[in-house]
Amino acid sequence: MSERGLAPLSSLGLEALASRVVYSARAAKELEYFDPVSALPGFAKALARTLAELRLAGVRPETLSASGEPGEDLARLLVRYEEELEQRSLADLARVLELAGQAAAEGKHRWLGLPLLLLDAPLDSPTHRKVFAGIAGRSPAVLAALSSGSDFAQQLLDQKLFGDKAVDLDDTIPDSETAKNKAIEHLRTYVFSPSVFSAAPPMEARDSALDIFSTPGEGLETVEIARRILRLAREGMPFDQMAILLRSPERYQPMIEDALRRAKIPVYFSRGSARPDPGGRAFLALLACAADKCSASRFAEYLSLGQVPAPGANRGPEWVPAEDELLSPVDREPVHPASSETSGVDGVDDPPPPRAPAGWEKLLVDAAVIGGSDRWERRLRGLEHEFELRLKSVERDDETRRDALARQLEQLRQLEGFALPIIEELHALPREAHWREWLGHLTSLARTALRYPEPVLAVLAEFEPMSEVGPASLEEVAEVLSDRLRFLRRDPPQRRYGRVFVSSIEEARGRDFAIVFLPGLAEGLFPQRAFEDPLLLDHFRREIGHSLLLRDDRVTQERIRLRLALAAARERVIASYPRMDVAEARPRVPSFYALELPRAVQGALPELKKFEQQTREAAPARLNWPAPSESADAIDDAEYDLVTLGRALAANYGARYVLEVNPHVARSLRARWKRWASKWTEADGLITTNPAALAALSENRLIARPWSPSSLQQFAICPYKFALHGIHGLRPREEPAFIEQMDPLTRGALFHAAQFALLGELRKEGLLPVNPDRLPEVLRLADRALDDVAAQYEEDLVPAIPGVWKSEIEDLRTDFRGWLQHIAVNDDDWEPVHFEFAFGLPHTDGRDPASKGETVHLRKCGVHLRGSIDLVEKNTIRKGILRITDHKTGKPPDSVPAYVGGGRFLQPLLYGLAAEQLLGAPVESGRLFYATQQGGYQHTVIPTSETARRFLAKLLSNIDHAIAEGFLPPAPQKDACGICDYRTLCGPYEEQRVARYKDRRDERLDALTEIRGML
Repeated sequence: MSERGLAPLSSLGLEALASRVVYSARAAKELEYFDPVSALPGFAKALARTLAELRLAGVRPETLSASGEPGEDLARLLVRYEEELEQRSLADLARVLELAGQAAAEGKHRWLGLPLLLLDAPLDSPTHRKVFAGIAGRSPAVLAALSSGSDFAQQLLDQKLFGDKAVDLDDTIPDSETAKNKAIEHLRTYVFSPSVFSAAPPMEARDSALDIFSTPGEGLETVEIARRILRLAREGMPFDQMAILLRSPERYQPMIEDALRRAKIPVYFSRGSARPDPGGRAFLALLACAADKCSASRFAEYLSLGQVPAPGANRGPEWVPAEDELLSPVDREPVHPASSETSGVDGVDDPPPPRAPAGWEKLLVDAAVIGGSDRWERRLRGLEHEFELRLKSVERDDETRRDALARQLEQLRQLEGFALPIIEELHALPREAHWREWLGHLTSLARTALRYPEPVLAVLAEFEPMSEVGPASLEEVAEVLSDRLRFLRRDPPQRRYGRVFVSSIEEARGRDFAIVFLPGLAEGLFPQRAFEDPLLLDHFRREIGHSLLLRDDRVTQERIRLRLALAAARERVIASYPRMDVAEARPRVPSFYALELPRAVQGALPELKKFEQQTREAAPARLNWPAPSESADAIDDAEYDLVTLGRALAANYGARYVLEVNPHVARSLRARWKRWASKWTEADGLITTNPAALAALSENRLIARPWSPSSLQQFAICPYKFALHGIHGLRPREEPAFIEQMDPLTRGALFHAAQFALLGELRKEGLLPVNPDRLPEVLRLADRALDDVAAQYEEDLVPAIPGVWKSEIEDLRTDFRGWLQHIAVNDDDWEPVHFEFAFGLPHTDGRDPASKGETVHLRKCGVHLRGSIDLVEKNTIRKGILRITDHKTGKPPDSVPAYVGGGRFLQPLLYGLAAEQLLGAPVESGRLFYATQQGGYQHTVIPTSETARRFLAKLLSNIDHAIAEGFLPPAPQKDACGICDYRTLCGPYEEQRVARYKDRRDERLDALTEIRGML
C-alpha cells in the first residue's frame, strides 16, 4: 500500500465517502429508484454497509445493474464509490484483502510457507476465503479447527481446500475425556437436532449441563449473573474460567458493567468498556447548535454535559492518533483522559464528569437568546443591564436577594466571556466544505470547547485520509460522527487472566471456558429477527449470486451463534432471559432458543407455563425488592441491607443494626423523630443552646449588623424563614416562567426610575407640589420622562419580545398618570424634598444627592438600619413637618395596620425614625402608597406617635432576644407556607406539625405570639 500511495479507509471514512457518493449522485440526478429516500439521514449509512458487502463479494457494477431497478442505482453508486477510492488513493477492506491475496500469490512475505492453523475463523466473504486459500496453498501443513454444523465448514470441505484429510476431531477425543464432559457434549450434539433420541437417550435434569433462570428485567438478570459468579467463585471456580457471552453487547454490556462493579468482580471486556461519552455528546450538541443557527437550547444541552473547560486549561496535545483498527499505531497510548488503572473495576467506577458552571443554563433561559449569533450578544448584554437594574432596586432593603443577584451577574459575565467566542466560532463554520477544511475547524472547536478533547480528536484523526473528499455539509459531517462520538470505549486490560471474560458470541470462537453465561434468550433479543438488506432485497440478490447473504442465511447465522456459545462451554451453560421489558412495562416471553436448550437435554419441548414457573423460581428476584432470599448471596451492601430488613419486617422485630452501621441513616431517622415529637429541638429549625452557635448568632443581633426593614418583617411571618433569609442568606429558588409579562423587579425599578426622573424635572421647573392647576404640564413631562427612561432601558435590556415590552410600558404609563392625578387632588399640601433617599448603601446616579453612606443606629429601638426611602415630603402649611412614603406596586393588605400590623409592616415607622435622625426634623407619619391600578391608589398612613414607637421598640426587642437565645423555630402564620419561597427546604407539613404536635405552650413562643398580636 505504501508503494502504491494508498491510505486505508476507516469505518467512519467509509460512511463519509458513502455520503459524498450520494451527494454527487443526487446533484447529477443519477438516482431514480432511490431518489425519494436518498436524502434521508440513514441512507448513507445503509449504503456504506451494502457497498462494503458488494465489494467483499466481488460484485461488479455491470452484474449489479442487470439485477433490477435497485441494482441500477446501486451500480451507479458503486462506480462513483470506486472512482472516489481511486481518485483519493484510498483502500477499503476489500482492496486491502485484494492486495494481501496478491502478496500471498507472489510469495513475498517471510511468513508464507510456514505451517498454518485456522482456529474457527469465519471467513464470511469470498474475498476473505480467497486470501486464506492463497496463504493455505503455500503452507506445507494446514490445521483448521471449525465448529461442526456451520455452513462455512461445509463450504471448505466441498472446495477440497484441505484435500481428503478432513477429520472429525470429536471422534479422536479419548473416552475418558468424553465421559467427563458427557452432559455438555449431549447438549451440544442435540441442539437443533431433528431427532433427539436417534443416538442417545434424554438426560436427567440433575445430570444436565444446563441451568436456566428468568428475572423481571435485564438489570436484575445481570445482577443474578453476578450473584452466581460469586457463588461459583466461593466453590473454587477461577474467575478466568467463566465467561459471559452476549448476543447484543451494545444492549447488555452497560448493565453487565454495573452489576460486576457492584459485586467487585474483576472483568475483562473484549471490546473494552463502553459508556456514554459526555465529551463526544457535548461536541455533537455544538454541531447541532451550529446547524440550528446557534440555537440556545442546543448550547444549553452542551453545557448540561459538564464539558466546559476550566479557565486557562490546556488545549490538549498537539496531535492525537486515530483509534481505528487499521489506522492506529500498535503501541499507542489510550486517548481517554482518565486512566482505568486508578479507578474501580477496570475503569468502570470513574469519577463523575465535571459539572457546567452553576446557573449558566438558567441564564440562557432568562436571556431568551433563542438563536442567531447576532442575538446572542444583544440578549446577554441586555440581561447584564437588567441584572444591574434589579440589583439597584433591591439593594436598599433586601440583602439576600442583592447577594444572589450579584452572584448571578458575575456568572453572566463569565458566561459571556466563555460563550460568545464559541458562538462566533460556530457561526463561522462553513455550510459546505471539503474534509480538510472541516478537520481544521472541528479540531479547533474541540480544543476550545471541551474539557477533555482527546477522544474527539482521535475520532477526527481517522478522517485524515479523507482530506480531499467533499464538499460535505455540516449535517452530513454531524451524521457521520454521531455514532462514534456518543460512546467512549476504553481498551481492555493487557491480560485477561484472573478476570471474568465478557464478549460477543462471535469473539468466543476458539475459546474454552468451564462455565458460560448466556443472557438474553427472550423473544426479539436472541434470536434477533432477520431482515433483508433494505437497499438490495433477497430476490435481487438471488439474481446476482456471488454468495451474497440472504434472509435465510441470517437466520442460519443466529443458530450458529447459539452453537458457538455452547461450544465455548466445557462444563456448564447458564442461560437466562428477562421476563419483563421494564422500559415498556410489558411482559416478555422466552424465545424458542430458550426452549430449544431443555429440548436438547430432555428430548421434548417443555410445557411453557411449567417452564416459566421453573425459571422464575430459579432466581426469585423482584422489582419492588431487588435482593436475594439469603444474605450470603448479596452482591453488595445494599442487597445485604435489603435482605436483613426484609427478614426484620417479616418477623416484626427491629433493625437497629442499621443505626449502628450507618451514622447518616441514624442521624436522619433520629432527626425525623424529633421533628414530630412535641418538644422543640435543633432538628426543627435554628434552635440551639450550643455556645459556639450562640456566639455566631450574636454577630447577627439587631445592633451588631445593619438590617433592612423587609428582612425584619419576615420574623412575624415565620422565625425560621427570617433565619433562612436574613441570617443564612439563602435566596429563593427561581422557577422558569413564560415571557408573558415584565419581571416584577424590572417593572418596579422602571417605575421608581421614572418617578426619580420626573420629580427631578418638576423640581427644576418649579412644579412641586403637584396640584390640579399644574397637572396638565406635569402629565406632559411625565410622558416624556417615562419615554426617555423606557427608551434607555430598552436599549440596555434588549427585550426578548418587543410586543410584551411595549404593552407593559403602556400599562406602566397608565399607573404613572393615575398616581400623578391622585397626588394632585390629595397631596397638594405636601411638597417632595428628597426622593430615593438612601442610607447605608453605595451612592449611585439613581439616588438622591443628599443620600448618606453611613447606616442609622436607632438607639431607643436597638437596631442598626440600612435602606432607601422612596419619598420624603415636607408640609407646605405646617413648616418643618416631614412625611415619608414607601411606594408599592402590588395589592394592599386586607387589614389596615395601625402601627406595625402584626410585625409585617415595619417600613413606615423604621424609615420615619431614620429620616427624623438623618434630617434633623420631626416626621409626622410614614405611609404605604399602593400607586398602581392594581393597588387602587390606596394609601395607609401610620403616625410616628409615642405609642407606635413603643410598639416598634418592643417588637425589635423580641426579635433580638430570639436571635440571642437561639430560638428561631418554623412556626408559620396561617397559610404562610403555601406562598413561602422556602417550602422545598422545610417540607409541606410545617403548619400541620406545629398545630397538632409541637408544644405551643413553650414560653419561648410568647415573644412571637406578642408580635403577631400587635396592631
